[in-house]
Amino acid sequence: MLILIHLVVAAAFLFSNSSHPFLEYMMISHFYTTNQTLVGLVIENVTKVYPNGSVEFEYYLIDLNNSEYIGPIIEVNNLSNPTLLYVFTDVGSKVVYRGGPFNLVGVEDGVYIYENIQNLDGVEVITYYYVNSSGVPSKIVFLQYGVNGELVGNTTYVLYSSNLLNPNAKLYFPSGLTRVQGEVNVQFSNTIEYPLIENVFTSALILFVVILVSLKVLKKYGNKNG
Repeated sequence: MLILIHLVVAAAFLFSNSSHPFLEYMMISHFYTTNQTLVGLVIENVTKVYPNGSVEFEYYLIDLNNSEYIGPIIEVNNLSNPTLLYVFTDVGSKVVYRGGPFNLVGVEDGVYIYENIQNLDGVEVITYYYVNSSGVPSKIVFLQYGVNGELVGNTTYVLYSSNLLNPNAKLYFPSGLTRVQGEVNVQFSNTIEYPLIENVFTSALILFVVILVSLKVLKKYGNKNG
């Protein structure tokens, strides 16, 4: 009961400033092996907040290099252990769970830095969240190291806009984009994976999206999604 009350209070606090909360991040990825840099946007648009602390939201991935996007992917996360929703309810705690443990490793000018380290077949991914008392991360960094310990990829999300911090903020969705059609299969099992786009044309979009979640998502795009 106490946990439920905590989640309800946290949800009310986080989403009280707007009836349509959103978060938008500028995403920059650099791959050192190919010397390739990709730029995009990540959008999370909250559509419903449930009494048990669960949040339903639309997730968009925008590839600005190729003017393409995927979405909306409809997700539901619970604030007790969010996997894809980029908000924190326990800022300041030594350990925060987001599909896995994130340990507090530092505090700089009121910004709490959380770290998660995962290994998969010799590949190491280190994730850092930079978040203040608002619960909205100002920056998220994913560092990928190869089997020999070399840095092979750096993906950084920088907060672009959110009406959770500024009630007058507006969501930016670029015009002239092409929506990726086909089947999008994003597989997760307490590991960090890359989305795999099947039966669609080759897109750089699949290269630079790093998402930490603990579930499996299978979404189909076509007429049924608009």
